[in-house]
Amino acid sequence: MRASDLLGAAAYDDSGQRLGWIVELVAETTPDGPPAIKAVLIAPRRHLRLLGYDRHGMRHPVPIRQLANRLRRNIHEVTWNELRLAPPPT
Repeated sequence: MRASDLLGAAAYDDSGQRLGWIVELVAETTPDGPPAIKAVLIAPRRHLRLLGYDRHGMRHPVPIRQLANRLRRNIHEVTWNELRLAPPPT
């Protein structure tokens, strides 16, 4: 699976309710292997783009930080194990 297959895809919970759209992947590195996806960030709108200013250690103008915080207010993290890319069959 490629990152492009996930970004913009709908995400569902176990009951089949759509949570939103995948807007970012959260990966972690392993000592003896490639990076692995540990979670995804879900947004209510498909085309929402994050600005990267929410990262720790980033220096930025206050208005940009305020805009980034406003964009992120409805975004939540879903672990890879909890992620469903299709609703359960009915």
